[in-house]
Parts: sequence; structure tokens; C-alpha cells
Amino acid sequence: MTQDALDRLYRPILADLARVEAEIAQALVADRHEIEEMAAHVGRYSGKKMRPAIALMIAQRCGGVTPRHHRLGAVLEMIHLATLVHDDVIDGADMRRKSATANAKWSNFDAVLLGDILFARAINLLGRLGDAAALDELTRAVSTLCEGEILQNRHRRNVDLEESLYYRIIEEKTAILYAAGCGLSAHLGGAPTPVVDALRTYGLELGTAFQIVDDVLDLVGDEAVVGKSLGTDLRNGKMTLPVIFMRDDTTPAGLALLTKVMKGEGDEADAAALRRALVEDGHVEAANVRARDHLRRGLEAVARAIPSAHADLEEIAGFVVVRAR
Repeated sequence: MTQDALDRLYRPILADLARVEAEIAQALVADRHEIEEMAAHVGRYSGKKMRPAIALMIAQRCGGVTPRHHRLGAVLEMIHLATLVHDDVIDGADMRRKSATANAKWSNFDAVLLGDILFARAINLLGRLGDAAALDELTRAVSTLCEGEILQNRHRRNVDLEESLYYRIIEEKTAILYAAGCGLSAHLGGAPTPVVDALRTYGLELGTAFQIVDDVLDLVGDEAVVGKSLGTDLRNGKMTLPVIFMRDDTTPAGLALLTKVMKGEGDEADAAALRRALVEDGHVEAANVRARDHLRRGLEAVARAIPSAHADLEEIAGFVVVRAR
């Protein structure tokens, strides 16, 4: 999907996205200049606002967009922003959206606390949504995504990481928020349970695909295009899907190189050699194929439950895939 196509897809929800942004701006008002400055800086991390945008598209097909959907979109985006701030600290990243990360601009200490503020204000806004199911699902999702990060950190440099555990990690740290947002948007519109469940499935599969593609971009993306620090996964010993594919299907020399880099014992030349092998031996493309499989399963769930939403959600899925090209 081109940027023009994405802009066209967003055109019917632009006014609603503006209301989402107004909710976020109001929620981040602070008495202290220091906090206001930091919140404004992190606000620039909001790129395409995919999570609220998808929620709004679903709402249009499930009874119409209401002020509660605007608030839901704001909560989703604020939770996402909080995770980005914390992720940058964990990864030691210094660039996000072509700007300095909060930890690079100020300090790790301030960035962690800023992330906490974003979480707290998102939950405060969620409490004012006035829906017990949304409060329950999203607070559990916040806990789950933090648990997923802990699980990932505990298994850094674990060359023997099983594919099933990799999937559990990315479901918890990324896909769970997409699933909650999609399902809750339908719920707030009064959709029947089968439709809510189908859209939750779509969100889970979309979020899974998104993270797989993100892992691919960290290996082979261009920082000038992606707009954030790349190469952190190899540097930090994170076993992502292309690396797992290579580990399970490579020569003894390839496995030795992979192990050296993932254990933190290699240099930049070793990391570059590993990236070349991941591309040339087809492991990166195999991961992209797997991402497309997840998107297909998500779209099949939508087609069965709410066909009118299929075209828009298929275009969003197309954007996720094209990011890796």
C-alpha cells in the first residue's frame, strides 16, 4: 500500500482521528513545564495511529463511531506510546520517528517515569470510559504486554528459544493490544459476541504479523526510511523469527556464526555477515511469508463475521506487509 492509498483509507475517519488527538492532548496536560515538554516530545511518536484508526474503521461498521470510540482510540494510542518509551530504554535506542528518543534526550530514569505517567493517564482515561468490560480487558492487556517484555528479556541470548515461545512473547507484547482494541471497538458499538470475537481474532493476527515484520525491519530496514534505531535485536540477543528459521536450517558454520552474534561475542562484521545470511538463505522472506499467513487468517475471520469491514481491514493488512519491502 502506498502512502496515498493509506491517506485515502484514512479520509473518512480524519475528523474522528482529530477527536482522538484532542482526547490525548487533554489527557497529557501537565502543571509542570518539564512534564509538558516531555509529553509533547513523545507525542511526535504517534505516526499513523494505526490502533485508533483500525478501531474507528471497525466502529463505522458496528453501529457507528461514538465519543466512547474516540476515548478508546486515545487510550490505545497512549498505552502504545508508553510501551515505545519503555522499549527504547530497554533496547538502548536513540532514535524514534527521526527524533531523539526520550531516554537519549533526557535520561533512562526520566524516560521510565514518563512511560509510567503515560500508562497512568491512559488508565485514568479508560476509567472515565464507563465500560466495565473495556476496563477489565485493557488493564489485563497492559499487564500482559509488560509480562511479555519481561519474558523476552529473560530469554535474551537464548539461542535455543523455541518458536512457540517466540510466538507467546510477540502475542503478549504486541498482538494483545491490537486484539483488545479491535474487539472492544465492536463491543462499544453493540456488536454481537461472534462479531466481537472475530474482530478480536483479526487484531491478534494483525498484531502478530506486525511484530514479525517489525523484527524483519530491524534486520534489513533502512533507518532513514523506518525512522527509528535499527539493529537492536541482534545487538541485544533477541531471537526473532528469521533467526530461529536460520538456526533450525543452516550449516555448522552458519550456526556457529549465529551463536557467536546472539551470545554477544561477535563484532559488527559478524553481525553484518549474519544479516546477509538471513537474507541470502531465504529466512527473512520465510518470515515475511509467515506474516502474510497471519494476515490471511485474520481477514478470513472478518469475512465470515462482518463482510462490510473486510475491504478496509484488508488494506490496513496490506500496509503491514508493504513495510517490509
